Amino acid sequence: MMSKISIVLGVIIFLCIIVFGFVFFEPFITEDEVDIVVINKEKWIGERGRYFIFTDKEVFINEDNYYHNKTNADELYPLFKRGDNYKVKVVGYYIPFLPRFRNIINILEKKETNVPLPQEF
Repeated sequence: MMSKISIVLGVIIFLCIIVFGFVFFEPFITEDEVDIVVINKEKWIGERGRYFIFTDKEVFINEDNYYHNKTNADELYPLFKRGDNYKVKVVGYYIPFLPRFRNIINILEKKETNVPLPQEF
């Protein structure tokens, strides 16, 4: 009886270590730089410092997060303009069928739209 309880307790402790380890190391494991084109942006009404950025490929979240060492969501949100191209640093995983979005950590650069110049013949 005692060995079954110790096995169950060991499994629970192991799973807790895995889950909390992933939360702690997620910024280092999943950090990426992506080019995005902003289609729309929305403010999360329920909480301060939480914003959605809709792009042509996926939906990103811009929120303050202790584990991502991020506290600049309120400063980044006004910098995003619809139709503009950006290179951003993101962390996390995007899972379309779950409410799991990658968090925008910083804007690395704003890219200019390449418009062909008129050519003289």
